[in-house]
Amino acid sequence: MKKETKITLSVDCMGGDNSIDDIIGGVSQFCSENNNDNFLLHGNKKVIGEALDKYPKIKQMCKIRHCDKVIEMEDKPSQSLRGGKNSSMWNSIESVKNAKAKVAISCGNTGSLMAISTLVLRKLPNVKRPAIAIFWPSTSQKGFNVVLDAGADIKAQPADLLAYAKFGSDIFSKAFNSQKVKVGLLNVGTETHKGNEQLQKASEMLVETFSEGLQEYVGFVEGSDFSSNKADVIVTDGFSGNIALKTAEGTANLIKKFFMDEFSLSISGLFVGLLMKKKLRRLKERMDPRTLNGGVFVGLNGLVIKSHGSSDSKSFYSALKLAKNMCKTQSNKNTSKNLS
Repeated sequence: MKKETKITLSVDCMGGDNSIDDIIGGVSQFCSENNNDNFLLHGNKKVIGEALDKYPKIKQMCKIRHCDKVIEMEDKPSQSLRGGKNSSMWNSIESVKNAKAKVAISCGNTGSLMAISTLVLRKLPNVKRPAIAIFWPSTSQKGFNVVLDAGADIKAQPADLLAYAKFGSDIFSKAFNSQKVKVGLLNVGTETHKGNEQLQKASEMLVETFSEGLQEYVGFVEGSDFSSNKADVIVTDGFSGNIALKTAEGTANLIKKFFMDEFSLSISGLFVGLLMKKKLRRLKERMDPRTLNGGVFVGLNGLVIKSHGSSDSKSFYSALKLAKNMCKTQSNKNTSKNLS
């Protein structure tokens, strides 16, 4: 039996909205299932050490890399580029560049994380703009579709959308061991004449590129297809993708609230609500695209995973699990060839 390759994960411990206990709690849960891997934990040594004291079993798997500087959630990307060097976020990414770690994970400011990642790791050849790919819960056989861009580039050009389609196809085929990948382009309707000039041009490029091979371009798709089995990969600009992500998150919360409001109208309803509490939580998680926590930064010379800013220990564990899976499946060299 082939021994699994050990990986080192580089974690920005100081980013995000929640406490460091949530991050270290997620690390502990990950270590309980993956005792062959190691961590580089970037941030305040004293704070990280105190959090690690609660989990003595994982201390030998973790190395702390002290830094005083922290990039805050409200910092602008330009500020982070000018003054973010030697921060926990910057150093976590630099560990990937220097081959000290295989992947960097952060709950911090998305704009700053993308800006620093692009500066430190550099873009792959023929990539104009990196993107964020997320796994979206769906009714397909695999249970998830890949959606990109989820917020990195709000002004994607047709060539960028074509690049995203290639990245998304590469991620989907490797993550799910799928030989055939269906690609759709988000539009206001499925009719071929709909959409602006940019979308029409992008569609023409996708038709030409995916006319042969394992990727199939299925044409325009609508917002309702994010969770359908019409396309495995849905391509859009970061503006639309991020709005869709936040809308789905809000809808999942709204449905849960409606259920709880109904259950609270009577004593019998309260009793049923208590019985259904776990099932409602699972329903909300299944509907929320953030359940498989983590956006994959694509188009860079290195792997970076963006975890939710409000990640609790369970969510951060999910991001770490995604990071490990992407380390096993994603090949930057192959992706680079696909784009040339």
